[in-house]
Amino acid sequence: MIEEPPALPYIQAMAKENGPVLDMTPDGHFVERPKPSLTQILLRLAVFGMALCVGAALLWTAFIMIPVLLVLGFAGYLFARTQRRSWRAF
Repeated sequence: MIEEPPALPYIQAMAKENGPVLDMTPDGHFVERPKPSLTQILLRLAVFGMALCVGAALLWTAFIMIPVLLVLGFAGYLFARTQRRSWRAF
């Protein structure tokens, strides 16, 4: 008589699962999710709009700050160079 090899633990765990649960009525139709109310839709739109405004403000702040920081960095570099030259004179 041929014996089957022992099943791996994950195969045994998968065999015990029942699979996905289908939400159906007794007559065979699928149960529909409740549709969101107008208040929920408007609240979602308001939250999305606020998130979009915050993102746009952050983006524009970055676009404005990058050139300012580059100019300040270059000015600091020139200032440090002139200070280094004046220290060599002593």
